[in-house]
Amino acid sequence: MTTRRALLAGAAGAAGAGLGLTSLTRAAAAPGGDAGVPGARAAGWERLPDLPPNRTDWAEEIPVGEAYWRQVGLAGPVAGAHGDHLIVAGGANFPEPGRTAGRNPVLGKVYWNDAFVLRRSGGAYAWLDLPLTLPDAVAYAACLSTPRGVLVIGGEGFRGGPNGAARATVEKFADVYLLRFDPAAEALVREDLPSLPRPLSYGAAAMVGTTAYVAEGESFYALDLADPDSGWRTLPTWPGGPRTVAVAASDGRRFHLISGRYQQPDGSWRLHTDAYSFDPGNGNWSRLADLPWCVMAGVGIGDRRGITVYAGDGDVERWDLIQEHSAAGNADVVAWLQDHHAGFNTDVLRYDLRTDRWSAVDRFPGPSQVTTPAVEWDGDLVIASGEVRPGVRTPVIWRVRR
Repeated sequence: MTTRRALLAGAAGAAGAGLGLTSLTRAAAAPGGDAGVPGARAAGWERLPDLPPNRTDWAEEIPVGEAYWRQVGLAGPVAGAHGDHLIVAGGANFPEPGRTAGRNPVLGKVYWNDAFVLRRSGGAYAWLDLPLTLPDAVAYAACLSTPRGVLVIGGEGFRGGPNGAARATVEKFADVYLLRFDPAAEALVREDLPSLPRPLSYGAAAMVGTTAYVAEGESFYALDLADPDSGWRTLPTWPGGPRTVAVAASDGRRFHLISGRYQQPDGSWRLHTDAYSFDPGNGNWSRLADLPWCVMAGVGIGDRRGITVYAGDGDVERWDLIQEHSAAGNADVVAWLQDHHAGFNTDVLRYDLRTDRWSAVDRFPGPSQVTTPAVEWDGDLVIASGEVRPGVRTPVIWRVRR
């Protein structure tokens, strides 16, 4: 059976009162297309207010509350839209001053449980001044925006609140729940759903009808939100190899699984450029045309004509170098490669269902953002925060009109 819990703000340890109100009225849209890109759609990119700074002052190594403290951005946040509210919560980053992912931070990767709500009113957007939190620090969950709330599937982090991976063991979660903002109570409401068959993070999820599908590793699961108490079904997997940080999207009739990566038994990595389509009607998978490059950790959204994929990390040579020197313990080399990382794919790829072809149709108007959920908000796409280089996040939020 499902249960509901109100996640009320105002815990004694939170430095929540200083959040402030950030608003924006129809920010000037950044250029969305590029005349040099064949078939460019000139999508309307609109920058929404940046994500507010984390407010929970839980570790002396992080300058939360200092005058210079700013949001450094979050990878893998819980993100989704419901009604007139965009929810961005949890996530992970490296917030210690003077330290980066490759330079032995005291806390390591930090997982947060702060939650933020962006309210839309007409053409204006404002972050609500409410010290909201999740019960656990969670990142890298698969998230879907549904009429009943933001569906959160799995993830990893720490029970009970924020912590760092250098001083505690990160736990993978099998939790599944719907998350909504209640304007009257000024609180987040969580509705627990049946847990996954196994804990997982970095899953790729999409909705087909009332059913949520999630793929990760060698697993493929489905939950019908019209009958959630029936639990998760384990389905046949795609004909390609196992993968994580893949991209998923739905065209309304089928589930599409795209790209991803996989660590092989010898420790080497395989970066996928293949893609597959699952038809719930007959339970069969079919292979799509290969992508021109890997788009692991990218953002995907579909419609009845095809799938659009934003960003992703496609530089196989650079990825292999980072993994090679990480395994060898060459921290200085890894730090150099990351410091001089040029960023992820800026091209936007479009898959045409009729022609079975991929083509570049647009470009990011700024540094491209990966490891963040695709948020569908009234038919548009929202890309909230995420990662712009290894270990480097951004507080930037884009709305892409479709």
